[in-house]
Amino acid sequence: MKKYIRFLLILFLPLLVSCKDKKDTITEDKKNSRLMMHTNDKLKDGINISTSFIKDLEFNKYKYEGQYIEQIDVSLFEDHTFRKQFFQYLMSRKFDQDQYEQVFFIKLLLVRIQQVDDIRSYHLLSLIFNDKNLGYYLEDYELDLFQVFLYKPYYFLKGEYKYKQDEIVNFINQNLPSALLTNKRYFDTNIVEIELKENALLINKEEVDKFTIEDLKKQINKETNKIEANFSPSFDNGWQNKTNIYYNLYHYIDDIVISKLDEKELLLYNTKYKPFFKNYIIKDKKSQYTIQDPDGYTNLRKEKNRSSEVLQKIKSGEHIEVLDDEGDWYFVKTIEGEKGYVHKSRIKK
Repeated sequence: MKKYIRFLLILFLPLLVSCKDKKDTITEDKKNSRLMMHTNDKLKDGINISTSFIKDLEFNKYKYEGQYIEQIDVSLFEDHTFRKQFFQYLMSRKFDQDQYEQVFFIKLLLVRIQQVDDIRSYHLLSLIFNDKNLGYYLEDYELDLFQVFLYKPYYFLKGEYKYKQDEIVNFINQNLPSALLTNKRYFDTNIVEIELKENALLINKEEVDKFTIEDLKKQINKETNKIEANFSPSFDNGWQNKTNIYYNLYHYIDDIVISKLDEKELLLYNTKYKPFFKNYIIKDKKSQYTIQDPDGYTNLRKEKNRSSEVLQKIKSGEHIEVLDDEGDWYFVKTIEGEKGYVHKSRIKK
């Protein structure tokens, strides 16, 4: 029996050792793979200046404590004391002495977001945005901020979820539309003929052509529908008929976000932001909503519940405008202009 056991050990021991060595190697490879993310952990790592969407980003120009800023370890900024001292240094720089370190750092962070999926850049940019002194300098780069958001909306949501800092995303949600998008009022004012087969969130092709993130332009051109808008003669267009091309971003942002977020991050998006830029969504004219209630009318309520104050009674068959169709209670506008909530079971499309 002992001979038999000795024979088995001789036969299988090398295999067991080999398997263990292989397992240890795989574990070590995974460990090394994780460590590689921080081996060259400099602000400049992963950045290709030749493809930067901000063209005047210059390395080897600005120093902090004898070291070029782009050479600083990103991990150092996770230390509150280091970060505080660095921000104080940025605030001490003076434009009239050709000291632009604060502007350089903001541009560097924006380009990092463009080219590197390192969520720590979101944290740093948020801290700058929330700083009453440094946030001032970010104002000059709002359009760059909006552009990089359209390129990577998921990145900003991941950053908000991780660091619990929502100010910069809220700012984008409120201010990007007036800077880049076109709303229904503009079309009505300029007497524009436009055919929409679905809800629309429109950006003029001329605005997209100005973007400096080339991949963003390709992305929008590939992933969105083009819509023609025919402008009647007016003073603005030299009293001639004019046709402008618009891209519909309504599904574009949603599709990118859904494909990139995990379950908890997606919950944040669905409950707080979906869809982005709500006030600029143009409803499909063919999507007519009417009230349908067996009692002959339904109640327009102030809040989303049956015990809430009744603002108006709406007759069955009457048209309404649905402003928000999320959840069981739709936020609507009556033909009299009153706004409130109606349960979705009383609305027919």
